[in-house]
Amino acid sequence: MGKTKGASTARPKKLATAKPAKPAARAAKAAVPKPTAPALPLPPAPPAPPPPRDELIAPRDIGRLLRYGERFGPHRIDVRMLPLQLPVASGSLAVFDPGVPKSWRVFDRPAGTGQFRVMLAIARTDDKERLAAIVIHVGRPPIAKWTVAHYQGQKKPRSPDQLPRCPVTTGWLALLDGGRGAPGAVAVPERGGIAPVECPLIDGRRALALPCGDGDYAAYWAVDAADKPICLVVDFDVLTQKDWKSKPT
Repeated sequence: MGKTKGASTARPKKLATAKPAKPAARAAKAAVPKPTAPALPLPPAPPAPPPPRDELIAPRDIGRLLRYGERFGPHRIDVRMLPLQLPVASGSLAVFDPGVPKSWRVFDRPAGTGQFRVMLAIARTDDKERLAAIVIHVGRPPIAKWTVAHYQGQKKPRSPDQLPRCPVTTGWLALLDGGRGAPGAVAVPERGGIAPVECPLIDGRRALALPCGDGDYAAYWAVDAADKPICLVVDFDVLTQKDWKSKPT
């Protein structure tokens, strides 16, 4: 039988395939570095924390003054947060008798800056209440220890019998920002009750005056495990040694 006219007798062409690269060519291609973004310099290391301050450990359990309902013999502690705040812009706190400028003292430990909350600790009996302490909150708990507050320019006391104190002879003690020095005498009203008084100064600062009675008063810092201040407490010594020996509640 003859071939059908028009039928194709050509063989199908093979598709072209890429030849595998030679090992040398592969190595040369892999050796070409890929472009990368320029490396940024590492940030500087954070500064080392300051060493712990060499302060005398508080001879009393000052934290008891901050506990609502704590008993000291016939006294029971009541705590009251004030609606006002103590502004501190310089990082330091100072204390003085507002009627005696030479009593001016600046605490050695930096307190930080901000609007600090203020709390009163009040020792109450059935028919009387007395201002036991003033508390300035400058940080956050938990509290690791209580130390004695020292003043700038004074040496560390050697024993609890030599605590740094602020003398008060007018019946008032004042706290304020210590960055601009002593403001001179500050007028305060006649004593009446235990309510503190806010005293604006001509340099823009605001002092907080407290009717504490005459005496020589010590202050204490609550600090955390990193030696950062949590609060400052000024003890007004209304509780006797016998009261302090009562069992903590």
